[in-house]
Amino acid sequence: MTKKEKIMQSAIRLFCSLGFQNTSTTKITKDAGVGTGTLFLYFKSKDELVNQLYLEIKKEMQVYHQIFSRPSLSFKEQLNAFWVDVVQWGLDNPDKFKFMMQFKNSPYISKFTMDEVTEDHQFVQNVMMQAMAEGEIINQPFDFLMTLFTSQFSSIIQYLTIEKRTNQEHLIQVSFDVLWNGIKKN
Repeated sequence: MTKKEKIMQSAIRLFCSLGFQNTSTTKITKDAGVGTGTLFLYFKSKDELVNQLYLEIKKEMQVYHQIFSRPSLSFKEQLNAFWVDVVQWGLDNPDKFKFMMQFKNSPYISKFTMDEVTEDHQFVQNVMMQAMAEGEIINQPFDFLMTLFTSQFSSIIQYLTIEKRTNQEHLIQVSFDVLWNGIKKN
């Protein structure tokens, strides 16, 4: 693992456990096992570090958007596969998931970072707009649908993380069914 990766990993863990204000750059470098000045070789400030982390995590999750380019699957099947994969990612990466949820509406996230994320969502928005046009899902603003998606995504991951259920696959599928029943066109 590179020094930069160690810094990023420590920052995620500390931001999640201590919060942004209580996590100094000194704490991050000490936890990462690198010199204090090393952090500033990679990041100009703690704010820049937060923004880089947020973008990296969002880009890591973008891999799952590729499921929407499988025309052999219906929109529901594509969304279901995406849901299962993304929920599993959240369960497999609890610190990254928690960081993402804590900072998605944070004042520390810059306009540039938010613009980058919005641009990345364009593909998903296009797919959802097509599903609306074809009458598969309700005709509602994309932001509204994404808010529903994000809240249910967050809720099922928190529930499965806290409860440590043995029937996780079943519950993930049930959570998708609840989401689908809320957005499908009757």
